[in-house]
Formats: sequence, structure tokens, C-alpha cells
Amino acid sequence: MKKFIAIVMVVVSLFSVMSISVFATEEREDTIIVTVNETEFIFDADTTEEFRNKAIAAYFNESDEDVATYGLICTLFGHKLESKVITAITHKKRATDPRCLRETYEMQACSRCDYITKSLISSSYISCCA
Repeated sequence: MKKFIAIVMVVVSLFSVMSISVFATEEREDTIIVTVNETEFIFDADTTEEFRNKAIAAYFNESDEDVATYGLICTLFGHKLESKVITAITHKKRATDPRCLRETYEMQACSRCDYITKSLISSSYISCCA
């Protein structure tokens, strides 16, 4: 009986955590827009879900150092890098107009391990929110 109650509590807590975080994906013809809280990420339509998840995690990584786990294959043969240009729009960043911050990054991620790098290409404030 205790195990059953514990399982029910775990399931309830998982659903409550998932409902707290805001995450949406919108697909258009040539882009995929992923929204996490107040930030929109714009990817090319051919970007894999794995790359999108790594890029979003790297964007929210506060430190500038690259934290990654190297696998044995990457240690022996090097990384297999995939490079994409993504755009991140953070809504309501400032109190006055223009309010939203638009940043464009070039991100390279290894398909074999967790290695990812990001380079800021451009950053500007835009008017998109009232």
C-alpha cells in the first residue's frame, strides 16, 4: 500500500512540475518556434529535436564556459559537430519601447556527446510587445 501511495505521489508531482513550466512548439513552413517562459527560439525546419534541446540548455547556461561530457568516441576521434544559426527573442526585457531583446547565435553541437558552443552574432532591441 505504501508503494502505491508513493507512486501516485510521484506521478502527481511530475504532472504539477510539467504544468508549471511553459513550453510550446510552433511549426511553420521553414522555421520551428519553441517558446520557453518569456523567450522564443527560432530554428530552421530541418533542426533536430536533440539539437534544439541542447541549444536551449546552452542559452540558459549562465557561465561562459563550455560544460560537456566527452564520450570515448569523441576522445578518440574528435567531435562530430553540427552548426546552426538560431535566434532568441526575450520578450518584455525592458520597461520602455523597444522592449524585446533579439539575439542571434551560431551554435555548434556534437551529435555524439553533450559538447556545445555558442557565439553571439548580433544583439538588438526590437518592438514586438505592447
